[in-house]
Amino acid sequence: MGVKKQLTEKDLAFIIELEDLLYDRKNEMPKGSYTTSMFKKGVDKIAQKVGEEAVETVIASKNKGKKETIAEAADLLFHLMLLLAEKEIPLHKVVKTLRKRHDKGNHKHIGE
Repeated sequence: MGVKKQLTEKDLAFIIELEDLLYDRKNEMPKGSYTTSMFKKGVDKIAQKVGEEAVETVIASKNKGKKETIAEAADLLFHLMLLLAEKEIPLHKVVKTLRKRHDKGNHKHIGE
């Protein structure tokens, strides 16, 4: 059984736009931006935030409804993308790694 509704082209375009925005914010560092404040705090703080959001996602998935889990997963995805931008790792490299694992039949990405 597959996903009832898959990512659309609009969804994928948004992820690309968000990644571009994160890199723009890193280069421009506009005042008053949450992203700027996180970049200024550095990789340790950003990585800590990813960990916090991961824990919150797990807790929401176990103890709350879908709406809360979706909200926490969105926070996690955003902060993971922020961490990748801080490390200058384009998201396409992560996707490429997932695809390579899948193509080889090495399904580490799905917990096997």
